[in-house]
Amino acid sequence: MGRGGTVLGIIGIILAAGAVGFTFIVWNSQNTTKSLTPTIVVGIWETLGDNLGFAPYNSQNNWLLEFGDNRLNNTDYISVSNSNTRITLLKSGWYRIHLSILLAGINPSRSYRVRILKDGVTECFLDLYETSATMDSIYHSIDSSAFVYSNGTNYIEINGDSADDFSVPSNNLYNQLTIEFVAV
Repeated sequence: MGRGGTVLGIIGIILAAGAVGFTFIVWNSQNTTKSLTPTIVVGIWETLGDNLGFAPYNSQNNWLLEFGDNRLNNTDYISVSNSNTRITLLKSGWYRIHLSILLAGINPSRSYRVRILKDGVTECFLDLYETSATMDSIYHSIDSSAFVYSNGTNYIEINGDSADDFSVPSNNLYNQLTIEFVAV
């Protein structure tokens, strides 16, 4: 075999190795993606507001988030109660809670917390905002997500809390809560 034949032989080996590698990657990826559980959107709310109707969350500085306009509520996965402030997660597994919200009445040198309560106890913080002494806005925007595990009976509430009064203005452009069932 001449010099040209040797070069073609090497190119053939490289192409064959590449084809085997490509086939393995495609085959392996197909097996992996089939085993993933799809995410299911189970709830979407807009027109969120602060609810002062349930002790100890009954003041302008310690309230529960009330879920207003409901665009989607999959009752196989969630149940809403307590004047639209409590969501029971009906299936065992992980849920992604995503909150986009605008807070108003923010003052200098204060801290503001928005957290997820699971069965009445702090599960995690969606936002902890501390203002400076020289802040320039009475508004604060939150765009945050958290994962919460449910055993099929757990409920969640979203609590806003501060040493200072603050509120959630009714504005659909900023306020939305989305819940997704992610995995078992």
